[in-house]
Amino acid sequence: MSRILLVDDSPHAQRMGERILSEEGYEVVTVSNADAALIRLDDVDPDVVLADVVMPGRTGYEICQYLKMSPRHRHVRVILTAGVMETLDEAAATRVQADGTLRKPFEASALIAAVKPLAEAAAQDRAALVPGEPGAGARVPAVAAAPFVAVVDAEQVRAAVTVALDAAMAVMVDEIAKRVLAALATRKPDAAPAAANAPAPATAPAPLRPPQAAPPAPFASSDTRMEPRIEPVRRVSPLRHRSGSILGLDISRPEPESSETDRE
Repeated sequence: MSRILLVDDSPHAQRMGERILSEEGYEVVTVSNADAALIRLDDVDPDVVLADVVMPGRTGYEICQYLKMSPRHRHVRVILTAGVMETLDEAAATRVQADGTLRKPFEASALIAAVKPLAEAAAQDRAALVPGEPGAGARVPAVAAAPFVAVVDAEQVRAAVTVALDAAMAVMVDEIAKRVLAALATRKPDAAPAAANAPAPATAPAPLRPPQAAPPAPFASSDTRMEPRIEPVRRVSPLRHRSGSILGLDISRPEPESSETDRE
């Protein structure tokens, strides 16, 4: 059974391609970007790769170029795909040695007509490989889950890390440049020259003095000299109220003078 690796960032294209090819008996594995496709090449081991030429990051041209330069995948056939409104560079497709081109949305008869002869040619080339050569040997079942290589290979890990860093490098450079420019824009010049920042000469400490009581607060006064204001004290004698008096004034008869005994 031939195996197809479909690389496209459009979920609709993935569903349509997988449905059409699965009904024809092909085993289909779909991924959403070129980085995932390069990591999954070994465990999927496809006969045909359908790669979109318009994707974020790496494009189908780069996937095709990698496959054609890899001795392990020299039997793999590559079909480059593009939407109706997207540009498909025929010169670039020829330069990377693509085996065919196809427009989206996928039409069942056109997709099968493009994939079938390439899948048969890839199967023949695989069978003609000498045992021990890259790409020869029994195929392992493709894993539809998250990609993971059972046998850890240092070169494969390094290649995966390099691909990830290359994809993120542009974003990292833009972010670092933005932060540097923001820091330079908010930086203020020094308020004083460097000489002003020199430490002041040491002076002898002031002698200790005993604590003194705080002076009393001055009286409130309108005088600007804040001098205390002293008012004379007047003594007020109480008035005697009589029954025939009004406001302390006797209106009936005069009161007899007191005797000397009373004074004493």
